[in-house]
Amino acid sequence: MINNYVNQLVQYAFDCHLLDTVNYEYALNNVLYLLRLDHFEHEDIEDDIDFFRLMDKIMEYAVKHAIIDDSESSRDNLEGKLMDSFIGRPSEIDQKFWQLYDEDPYLATQWFYDLSQATNYIKTERIKKNISFKYVGKYAPLDITINLSKPEKDPQLIAQAKATDDYPQCALCMENIGFYGTDSKPPRSNHRVISLSINGDDNEWGFQYSPYSYFNEHAIVLKKIHEPMRVDYDTFCELIDFVNQFPHYLMGSNAGLPIVGGSILSHYHFQGGRYEFPIEKAHILKAYYKKKVRIEILKWPLSAIRIIGSDARYVLEMVNRLFENWKEYSNDALGIHAKTQKNHNTVTPILKYIDGEYNFYLVLRNNYTDKNHPYGLFHPREEYFHIKKENIGLIEVMGLAVLPGRLQTEINQIKTCLLAGTDPKQYPELEKHLPWFNELKMKAFDASTIDILLQQEVGLIFEKVLEDCGVFKADNLDAFCQFVANAL
Repeated sequence: MINNYVNQLVQYAFDCHLLDTVNYEYALNNVLYLLRLDHFEHEDIEDDIDFFRLMDKIMEYAVKHAIIDDSESSRDNLEGKLMDSFIGRPSEIDQKFWQLYDEDPYLATQWFYDLSQATNYIKTERIKKNISFKYVGKYAPLDITINLSKPEKDPQLIAQAKATDDYPQCALCMENIGFYGTDSKPPRSNHRVISLSINGDDNEWGFQYSPYSYFNEHAIVLKKIHEPMRVDYDTFCELIDFVNQFPHYLMGSNAGLPIVGGSILSHYHFQGGRYEFPIEKAHILKAYYKKKVRIEILKWPLSAIRIIGSDARYVLEMVNRLFENWKEYSNDALGIHAKTQKNHNTVTPILKYIDGEYNFYLVLRNNYTDKNHPYGLFHPREEYFHIKKENIGLIEVMGLAVLPGRLQTEINQIKTCLLAGTDPKQYPELEKHLPWFNELKMKAFDASTIDILLQQEVGLIFEKVLEDCGVFKADNLDAFCQFVANAL
């Protein structure tokens, strides 16, 4: 049967335009080598090919014949290398991308996105397992996702994470291109990165897609040199230059400081894609006009400002003015401390180009901690850690919750206990949920409504988590407006 499987895999590559007749023998021999085969016979494949079912069969063969160990990492590593047989070298992918870009930037990104899916670099089948729903609360409807693809991370471990002498240094480094993978590091044999020039840095940037996309065309733009996250004037210029080149993509940056930063603080990068995030639908509380730009304070759980204008120079000037003023802003009554031994104020910047105008979002962040708030004064309270413990980074700031996969099992257990009247203490995993469970017991529900109830209650907690991260709370609107007015 393995001969048939190889024929199917080759046909799949032809069907997805990963392979042409010129490279046929080369790619085939790579596959045969990886599967330790010294014989091949051509078979006509007429049926539609289910890539994932086919790959499962090939992996079962590889395990049975001791080519790989029977582990998920070993299977992923071999799969990536098999698909690498059909993908051009990085320089060839670059060349094709920019040829299409000359026709239309959208065509270039769409081709690269399709390629990344066809090679299963983007784990489409695993992403489908994620649970997603909407939560309608006090603000624009929030997107809630229970992520079944990756484990939850502790925010204090994120803050402590630093570059090591390991190879590759981190998951974003250019060293990942073509990397086979290990038990602890994911395979990147089928990984390609497009070279970009941004803000005068010729070919010093890379463009790729996230293998575990949280939204449509979840893209990552990274510096090729491994350097730490930051937010400054150059960051704003870089975002504008990227959007000028790819106006169909939203792009943003994590805040660059521990607690309020993202999960990879050691490597400078942006994230974005083709998606309308909840923050874009936020209502406007107050608007100002100055120097050909509109400055809006948004009704959002975090403290968000939107700067809109058609001239990038004026937008950039206003964005930087607000940023510089925020870096120095303190308000003891609100617990906002700009500086101690370190700087604490920063922003999460986000940019989208819509109908000829730059829509630049600045979300104000602060990472000050004290003995009573070791995770930060503007970090989710520990009483909400049972739902969300990780840092609130760029994606969550925009209103898309990425919640840990453990919640799927735990919520199902809670559902069982609520409907059957079972004691939740029989489930060790539910210990952290007990206060919440006691609140849920008081709600009105039955078997037909409990799923909706649990979704809404999870969404409500995420909304509160975001509110915790807001430096100006809802009843601090006057102080928020005063800060913006003074900055202008």
